[in-house]
Formats: sequence, structure tokens, C-alpha cells
Amino acid sequence: MTHHGRFRCAHWPALVVSVALLAGCYTSEPPPRLRKLDLSGTPYQRGLQHGKALSSEIRSFYSTMLATSLLPYLNREQADISAVLKAYDPKLHAEYANGQFSLKLLTESALELEKSIPQDYRDEMHGIADGAQVPYANVLLLNTFVDSTLATRSVAYYLRAVQGPKVELVQASAFADNQGDLLVSDGVDNDGDGQTDEKFEALVEYAARPDAALVEVPTTAQFRVMLQDADGVDPKSVRLQLVIDGKTTLFTPGSAGYSAQLYSTPKGDVEKDRLEIKLVPPGGLPGKSVVTLAIQASDAKINPSPVPAKARTMRIEQFTFSTVGYGKKAGEIANLGASDGTTSPASTAFALRKSATADGKPLLAHHFTLLDAGTSHKHCVLQIHRPPGKPAFAFVGWAGIAYGFAGLSAQGLAVAVAPSDTLNNPLVARFKKEQLNTKLVVSGVPVGFALRRALEETTTAVKGAELLVGMPHTFGWNFLLADAAGELRAVEAHAAVHPENSKPVAYGPEVRADLGVLTPSVNADDLAIGAHFRKNATDIDEPVFLFNVPPQRAWSSYYYPSLRTQAAQLDAIGKQYGKVTALSAQALLRTPALVDRHDSMQASVIEPAARKMSVAAGIVPATDGVFETFTLPVVP
Repeated sequence: MTHHGRFRCAHWPALVVSVALLAGCYTSEPPPRLRKLDLSGTPYQRGLQHGKALSSEIRSFYSTMLATSLLPYLNREQADISAVLKAYDPKLHAEYANGQFSLKLLTESALELEKSIPQDYRDEMHGIADGAQVPYANVLLLNTFVDSTLATRSVAYYLRAVQGPKVELVQASAFADNQGDLLVSDGVDNDGDGQTDEKFEALVEYAARPDAALVEVPTTAQFRVMLQDADGVDPKSVRLQLVIDGKTTLFTPGSAGYSAQLYSTPKGDVEKDRLEIKLVPPGGLPGKSVVTLAIQASDAKINPSPVPAKARTMRIEQFTFSTVGYGKKAGEIANLGASDGTTSPASTAFALRKSATADGKPLLAHHFTLLDAGTSHKHCVLQIHRPPGKPAFAFVGWAGIAYGFAGLSAQGLAVAVAPSDTLNNPLVARFKKEQLNTKLVVSGVPVGFALRRALEETTTAVKGAELLVGMPHTFGWNFLLADAAGELRAVEAHAAVHPENSKPVAYGPEVRADLGVLTPSVNADDLAIGAHFRKNATDIDEPVFLFNVPPQRAWSSYYYPSLRTQAAQLDAIGKQYGKVTALSAQALLRTPALVDRHDSMQASVIEPAARKMSVAAGIVPATDGVFETFTLPVVP
């Protein structure tokens, strides 16, 4: 080990000042497009070459992504977090006051995450710092902010969600003269509970799910929705959407067929925390169709922090059902709805082989999207590493960061990753032990270094998946692996707060028949990942102190958009099955339903057997750009 991995922690006291002043201290220009680095030598030497070559870009990325975008974003989360976790109350703990919350939060997690970063990678980061002439502390922060930010965001978003409106129930009814409610007399098990025509058969306690909640609903059905919020639900904020065959009809207060009032109990007591909404679709519903009722509302309380003052708005919840004559079971009907423009497609990747490709050879395609903040796409870097006496490898990431989100080894292994919201993360594990005194300090192996280890330490998709499953993870991640021999594996990773209940899993295309609408494959020779869990769909669901910690489907803002993205992706793959080439895979990534036009960061198509990697970056969306291709040499 070199001396460069030892003494630099002394720079941490200066980090507060360096973040605040960095944008003014340096004159730097972001790179116009994808940069390429060909690095050789020891880890420190490769880092030094990286830092010297991209000194300006590293400074630019640090100042624009962290100081200008991310730190202010996280500071806005302090109010919701400190309302529960008193360790972050600025009145009780001055070190988190005056805008220092986000910086201190990321710094504490960076120091903890550093403990799980292998020494070679730390030496490389020291080389980057020395080459770019920036503090090592800054480089460490750049190499850990993705993991710490996503884990913190998950807690903040969940705490905000539990304080906002919730859908308690949805009830469908269809009355006919002398027959009463048809849903309790139609001889159909409408709610899939194994019973037919029981009382209140179509009254469903709402729960987020990937499939339909009711089937064979009469076309004359009308709906009752109950919303609850401790601060009351603002009746003016309610938006209901009926999505039928991709066409959306919006209902708001004043729309024909829509009505809302505070709920009155059978005894006549008015409950101010519940809003009862009724919807009678004008003209009725079409038969033999799939319909989604999408629901969104805000509470009646205006929260002064974060600025600007506003109410809490729930994510769009989706209730899907089929109408009479459709003829499928609930588990055979995907709960997709349609985007109303407020959400974007999620990160995605797919791998193909044998009968799925034109030449039978494997390929992996990946589109990474998260938080571009108008800057990350300008700092994308393709790094080619040639360690002495070892096989070369390459990955695409960002300036100043010693890892990427998609990569290829000279031994023919391709790996890509997508984030997958989960509360099965180290922060919740800490909360279980420390409760309201919990600090949001993230632990585990940062995702990019996990991907690098798979590239450098394994040669097959199976072995790579085994390595990833066995690692301690910082958050929820979906990995996709493909090797030169055509093996395909997906890995669903999280922190395994309680391993006996839920732990990381790996699988191949063979699971498609077991997962219903969550299938990851069209056929036997393809495999896809998105921003949601499939095989590990119940990633966590248990009481932790005062909270019942739910699975991602119950709260993640990415869940329903990811379901839609993956359905569109599998549909596009199915239409080209057996004809896909590396070039057509690039075109497939450009399918409009798959493209986030706001936060797209980078896109890749990898051919493991040919050791080729094509990367598009530098604009938003990345897929609108030109894919630049390089071939990784087989010999060290």
C-alpha cells in the first residue's frame, strides 16, 4: 500500500469551507461530451492520470453537482427529517443549523462508507485528488454522494409520504333494478379472494400492487374513494384520472360525475380527516377493457418549510380493474395506468442472447437516469483501466469518480446497475436500534465499487451475481450481468435488515413464469431490470418502533413509472425478438416510452463476446446522442 491512503483525513475540517467557496475558487469549463481516459499502472498512478487529465472537469462537477444542486436539495429535506429524528433539529444541534445540514450529513456518511471501500480504490481516489489538486475529502464525497443521497432521500420521502394524504379504500358498485348491487350478485369472484358474491365484495382496502384489484366490473359501475390525512384533505386539490386504452380523462372538483364531501359515519359524526369522493363516469365504461383509476391529492396544511410554503402532495396512486368480458384473472392484468407528464421513465437495462439476437451473441443495453441537475451529463467519462499483469476493464461514470454504472471486462463480463428505492437499508437498521436518536449515516459498499469488484474479480455472470449477493449494500440496487458465453443474471440487492425475512437474490430468465405481471423476460433468452424489485417484491414489511416500514411499492415515487417503463421495454424487445443487433439495441433504447428527457445521464450497449462497448453521453437525453464504440483489448 502506498502512503497516499493514510494522511489525508486531516483535510476534513476544511471541507465546509471548500464546498462553500469552491465555485468561486476555480475557473472551470465542463466537458462538451463524453471524455475517454486510458489509464495504466498502479491504482494510485491511474488515479493520478485521471486527476491530471480532468482537473477542470472534476472541479466543475464538484461545484455544480454538490455545492449548487445537491446540497441545497438535501437542505430542503431537513424539516421533514428533523420532525422525527431529533438529532437533526437545528434548535437542539447547532452543527446542523444555518444550512450545514446537508454537508454534514454527506460528510458523516462518506467517512463511514470509506471503511467499506477496498484500499486499492482508496489509493486511486488519493491519486485523483493529487492529480486534480483538490482535497481528498472532496473526492471521497464525490465517490459516495450517490449512495448517501439515495438512502437519505428514501427516508425523507417516506417520512413525507406518511404525513400526506393516503387512499384508505376504493369501492365499486353497479346497481340494477330489482337486482341490487351487481358486484355481489354476478357469480364472479371480483376481488380474487376465493369467495363469490360476499357482502362488500368490491370494497377494497387500498394497497399498492403491480396487478389488478378487481375483475369483471360492470360497465355501469360508479366509484367511492376514501382519502385520509390528519391535517385534512384539501378538496380542491383532488385529481382523479380514468385511463382506458392509453387515453386519460381527468376529473377534478366541478367535473361532471364528480363529488366530494367530508365523511359522515353511519351515526352522523363528521370526520374532518377523511374526504369521501364519488365518481360516476359519464357515459359509463367500455366492456372488455382494462381501466386504471389514478388518484392524487394534497393535505389542507400549508407547510412553511421547506420554502416555498406548500401542502404535502401524495404520489399518484393507481387502482386497476377489468370490465365485463375481459376474461382474465387479476394476477394476469398489469397495473400500469399512464403517465400524466409529472413522472418520467425510470432507469432500465436489458440483456439478450441466442434466440433473442440476430447473430445469437449476447448483448447488454443500459440507460441510466436519476438526478442530472443540468450537469452530470456534461461530466460523463469512459475509463479504460489497464492494471499491471491483470485483464483490462472499462466503465462509464463521471469525472472524479473511480467507478461507473455500466462496465465491461476483457474477460467478457458486462455489468449495469439501476437504483431501486427501498427502506431495507442501513438507515432503517440503525433506526431499529437507536430509534428517535438515529443518525442517517449510511454504511456498506458504494454501488459503483460493488460493480467494479464484479468486473475485476469475476469472469462470469453467475460468479458476478454470487459476489454481489454476498456484499453489504448501501441501498436498493438492481444489477444486470451478461457474459461472453451468454449467461444472464439479475441481482436485487438491499441491506438485508433481517436476512431471515428478505435478503438479496439473483435469478435468470427462467423465473419469468413464476412472477406473473412482474415477469423480467419475454422469453427464455432475455432478461430486464428496472427501478423496482420483482422476485424480492416484498423487500421489507414490518414494524420498526413507531412505524410500520412498508415495501417499496407502497411509497416509492419510482414504482409505478418503473412498471410502465419495463412493460414498454419488454413490448419493444418482443417485437424485435430474434432480430436485435448492437445497432438496433441503440434504437430500442430510444423508444419514447423508455426515455427520461429530463434526468437522463448515460446510455450503453455492450457486446461481451466481442469486448465492445458503445456509449452515448453528453446531452439530455443521452440516447439522442451518438453512440461511440471502443473495443477492449483481451491481453493485459
